[in-house]
Amino acid sequence: MTAERRRDIRYGNDLYQEILPSGTTEPLKVTYWDLWTTLVLAREFEGDWDRMYEHFRAEKAQHPFRRGRAEEILNHLRLFRQALDQAGLGVNSILTEATPDFLRKQHLKARRKVLEMHFYDRERSPWMVHTPRREREARAMRGYWDHFPVSPQTDAGALERQYKPSGWYTENQSFGLERKLSTFLEKREDRVSLAELFALYRAFLTVVAEKMDMVDDSYGVVGTLYEQVFEGYVQLDQAALDMPLEIMLQDLIELIVWEDHGGTETGKPIFFAGLAPHEVPLVESILQAQWNELRDLELDYQAEEALTMLGMLYQHQLMFDRFVPTARAMGTRAWKRITAMSEAAEKHGRYDLALAVYEACSGPGLHEDFLREKYQELKSRLSSLRASDLTGF
Repeated sequence: MTAERRRDIRYGNDLYQEILPSGTTEPLKVTYWDLWTTLVLAREFEGDWDRMYEHFRAEKAQHPFRRGRAEEILNHLRLFRQALDQAGLGVNSILTEATPDFLRKQHLKARRKVLEMHFYDRERSPWMVHTPRREREARAMRGYWDHFPVSPQTDAGALERQYKPSGWYTENQSFGLERKLSTFLEKREDRVSLAELFALYRAFLTVVAEKMDMVDDSYGVVGTLYEQVFEGYVQLDQAALDMPLEIMLQDLIELIVWEDHGGTETGKPIFFAGLAPHEVPLVESILQAQWNELRDLELDYQAEEALTMLGMLYQHQLMFDRFVPTARAMGTRAWKRITAMSEAAEKHGRYDLALAVYEACSGPGLHEDFLREKYQELKSRLSSLRASDLTGF
């Protein structure tokens, strides 16, 4: 390839042009990613930002294997639009000085890079690298460690060294890994202070979660160990730790929201049922804030997890007045969280509330038919119970 030909190749993060908005002294730097985004917006979506957003939202929802790329493009779209708005510029300002032939060639590349999402990881723009998903997950895993009396970072490094540097653990090799991790914990648990035990367990919960993608845990041995450590962690005496309670709870709740291998399932009921009265409003506030924030960022799976946890909090703390509005927010997208609240109300003799939970969630959704069946079963069961009361049986 000649030097002249190499100069003609442009990469996404190369500078396309600088535009000086009127009344300012700071130019807006426009990259080729910005140019390609603008061309796709103008030519494929007739300049309609919302239509373009919806296209990539649909890609994210309908094609899970493309979710990461779609989220990256969406984040670039949002932040590029914000940059234009702050500069008082429209998309036409980026296209006006270019020749038709140049735009035609760049449009072909724009379709491939943006619309079809065919690009290498190394080509991504900073806005595509630093997405809300990656930033929130990083915060959930390690973002609050500086607030611990003893940082989990030292134990995290030692735990990481228990794993091989790269490669894959087969299902049979998972037994050896589990023994290695168990031995690591056992050697330290009995001879550390409470603050050091908090750090040890917290490091374990992050490192093992981060490494699960390299383990075939079909036998569930590593997952079972994770569940045991998490159950132990939530039962440690938080009040005795020299750390602000709100940060401790924020860190724990974000970890649960982002840990997606099921390792916290057995420990969540222990956590919610064991909250002290003064901790309940704080946990509720954190969960509501997480739900709102994650919804706004369109991190749908994690937002749903925060909402599910709100339902668990209300269920285990018998906060019956929250059941109906929470069921209404949940809808029929998932079923276990609805049946759990209804069953809790029924167990405590709140029969009208048990029915109202199903009625509040009623509407289109993945599990609408199943929840309607459960509702009818409950109505039939309660009718039989009331008939028995009337007849004295």
